[in-house]
Amino acid sequence: MKKDQLKRFQQLLTKQKQDLTASVSDEEREGRDAVTVEAKDYGDMATEAYGQEMSFAISDAGRRSLKDIEDALLRIRDGNFGNCERCTKPIDEARLEAVPSARMCIACAEIVEKESSR
Repeated sequence: MKKDQLKRFQQLLTKQKQDLTASVSDEEREGRDAVTVEAKDYGDMATEAYGQEMSFAISDAGRRSLKDIEDALLRIRDGNFGNCERCTKPIDEARLEAVPSARMCIACAEIVEKESSR
């Protein structure tokens, strides 16, 4: 992959990391703030608990995405970005445009997905 392409992906991933970090922090804060001390009925408490769980689930997913982005930035630094971790062939640029943190080419990702669903 050319240096200008790598730089563009690095900038894109860095921006995604910044945005996602802020979003995860917001979701975690919303989850913590969702619980109030006021006396409530069971319906209110259930709604509050559901909202809190949703906020934490969203922040968990965000942290996993954040880890994927950080790993992609490490691959750029190490010179491995854009190569499939399974077959070592180059990942199609269109796939990287859609999912810059992709670790595998589409063919290998489909194989791994099928294997994990068994």
